[in-house]
Amino acid sequence: ETGEGSSLSVAPMADAVSLSAVSLQEGDVPGIAGRTIQLVTDLTLEEQLYLYERSRRLKAKHCNSDLHDAALPLCDVGDADVPESVNDQDSTVYLLFMESSTRTKESLRNAASFHGVKVNEFQAETSSFQKNETITDTMKMLSVYSTGRSVFVLRSPLEGVCRWLQTALPKHTDRFGLPTPAFINAGDGRYTHPLGEMLDVFALLEQQNWDRASIHIALIGDLAHGRTAHTKVDGLKIFSKVRVDLVAPEPLAYPVEYKTKMRAHGFEVREFGSVEEYLESAGGSLAKNWYFYRPQFQRCGDLAPNAVSELRGQVSFRPEWEQRLPQDVSFFQTLPRDKEHPLIPLAFDGLPLNKWDRLCQDAYYMDIVLLGMLFGRIGRGLPAAKTPTASKELNVKGDSTYPLAAGARGSQQLPGCVVSVDLDRTSTDHRRMPERARPGGAVPLKDGLVIDHIGSSNDGKRCWRHLRMVRTMLGLSKHMGSEGVYMSTSQPGKMKGIMSMPNFDFATISLSQLQILASIAPGCTVNCITASAVTAKYRLQVPEQIYNLSNSHCKNTLCVSHPQNKQRDVVAFFERVPFYETSALPGCKAGDYLFICKYCQWPHQYEDIWADSGNAWQGKSR
Repeated sequence: ETGEGSSLSVAPMADAVSLSAVSLQEGDVPGIAGRTIQLVTDLTLEEQLYLYERSRRLKAKHCNSDLHDAALPLCDVGDADVPESVNDQDSTVYLLFMESSTRTKESLRNAASFHGVKVNEFQAETSSFQKNETITDTMKMLSVYSTGRSVFVLRSPLEGVCRWLQTALPKHTDRFGLPTPAFINAGDGRYTHPLGEMLDVFALLEQQNWDRASIHIALIGDLAHGRTAHTKVDGLKIFSKVRVDLVAPEPLAYPVEYKTKMRAHGFEVREFGSVEEYLESAGGSLAKNWYFYRPQFQRCGDLAPNAVSELRGQVSFRPEWEQRLPQDVSFFQTLPRDKEHPLIPLAFDGLPLNKWDRLCQDAYYMDIVLLGMLFGRIGRGLPAAKTPTASKELNVKGDSTYPLAAGARGSQQLPGCVVSVDLDRTSTDHRRMPERARPGGAVPLKDGLVIDHIGSSNDGKRCWRHLRMVRTMLGLSKHMGSEGVYMSTSQPGKMKGIMSMPNFDFATISLSQLQILASIAPGCTVNCITASAVTAKYRLQVPEQIYNLSNSHCKNTLCVSHPQNKQRDVVAFFERVPFYETSALPGCKAGDYLFICKYCQWPHQYEDIWADSGNAWQGKSR
């Protein structure tokens, strides 16, 4: 427990960086107890600084060194007198590694033992996963085997698992009166590895004598597939000024989206095709921190027979180049290293530049502190942050109805994607005009509901596809009426779908149905017709979020939500973001926005989030 008045303040050596936690839900808990760490940014800047400063002090204490006293603290630690150890046999750390790991798993196992909590290793090879049980069901089972808090450490070939579990498990543990479990991403698919990144940042801070003012780092090797290479874009934000030199040939090059994001953060970024080019062309401005990433050639597709050795040579450091390095340079590398083809000469193991050997020790101390924070033992004086409590759902049947015919009178109740259009009651533009049917338009209704501009595009098949989606996903098949695809009069050259339902009961429509309609047919208009006049009109816009719709799914086959992974509990969830160039969508035409998967952050164009047109629609709304 912290004493009264415990607080944390950031040391003024660098400007504060705004890092907002990514979550699907809201609620407050002390410190980061029960927090899920899917990304580095799931910890605020203050929380990261506390983690690094507390780890620094713990290491200095046990190594009998002056690491803590030699430099200014990263932040004030209000609960410095509180021991890290949890010492609670009612609390549990679960190690669930569905992919091989030695260093990460062993570091966490020993850190958990330090805390005096139960430590269970879940053997994926012989577990219920082999009986086709979903990850959600497995976590539900394990979470009730302790009366205290559980911390789950997961490494998975599927991406976004922790982000999903943070939405699914709190409701389950609340039901049994248990604390909210914490989930730590120890590496998921090809996506991210926040534990590895935080360890790298801790080691870099230590190497810089805990100075956050600036850093100059060279990233060398497989930057295309290195998970911690990708997370550098967020991890390095803890430094006020960042210079990054990217050293990799084209097949191993850093993805464009990460380069763009680095520059957006204010990083200075330079690019080089090989180590040799870097040494010759950097203009005497070589980084003092070099980080080598082992090539993963198996992920590079088809390579020419001699390409592997050529690419490896371009990202390997030769012994004769040692004299060209700046003074006090530090080398780091991903482990384990390839004993037959090391990127750093084995002869360098005994040189002062070898900083990779100390990473294991650093990991142990940092894992101790992180687990103590997640169990709520330390860090309780940290500023409160928004944390997950319950998942979002769109439920058509259970949602309140909206008085469509009320028009603008009900506009305050509408979600942002549904806009009520003010009508000029004296205008004849909103009267029934049967002559519109002569050139091929729909026959106007006397009374009923008309949904216009569905799937507006140059492609008639697209219009028919969206008509089918609207009718089946909103449960409108039971209504009599007509539908068709017609040429647009307001947009020459374009086609649009129109759905007409005579004598429609406006009182039966729900807000969720309007949101779903906006999701599957953005740009359409909903017209309420009474006595041959439009009495209310709504224009539906692209929503900020699309989720829980049975016929949408992430196109990343490694995502926990992708259908082929058979995690039946996981619902697709997309968020609209401003358009950005991405290697995941090569040749993608620039637009106003993209939709990213909430779990794995995979980018999609709007049309890509829907199942293929050849698939049978299920006709369900959740």
